[in-house]
Amino acid sequence: MWSLFKKRPSECGAFQERLEDAASALPAATELSEFFSAMPAELKAHATQCPECRSAAQDLLASRVLLRNLPSRAGLGGAGFPSRVMAAIAARKAELARAADAWMLVPSLAAKLTWASAVALLLASTWLYERPRTVPAPAPTDITGEPLNEPSPPANNDDVLVSLGERVR
Repeated sequence: MWSLFKKRPSECGAFQERLEDAASALPAATELSEFFSAMPAELKAHATQCPECRSAAQDLLASRVLLRNLPSRAGLGGAGFPSRVMAAIAARKAELARAADAWMLVPSLAAKLTWASAVALLLASTWLYERPRTVPAPAPTDITGEPLNEPSPPANNDDVLVSLGERVR
């Protein structure tokens, strides 16, 4: 639509300026004829001949009607609005600071935990290093080197009978 105003800048540009002036002068206007009544005769004639300018006027009128039905938000701010906004910002900042303070505790706790585990590891390794080893005592043997303890007999003597000749081997 705006590219069409570039084709005939003198006529369409003048119409657009007067249309905005008429819209601001007549805020309660609901029809195009009310807009055109506030314009000179040559611009009214241009609006009847130029479908693009007439379409722009209808779009302006439709948007004004739609926006008129929206509730006004002008009174929402009030006198205490800046103080409420600043209080909300301060509350959000304090909440973020508390979260950051909680995470600042983690590195110091990690450092302490590292030192404690290093000391525990040092103590455990020292104790294990100096602990006397328990070496099992060798089985008593006779002069020939055979063990003095006889192997225990099987639980059921009836099943296995071994001769002395087999045993010496």
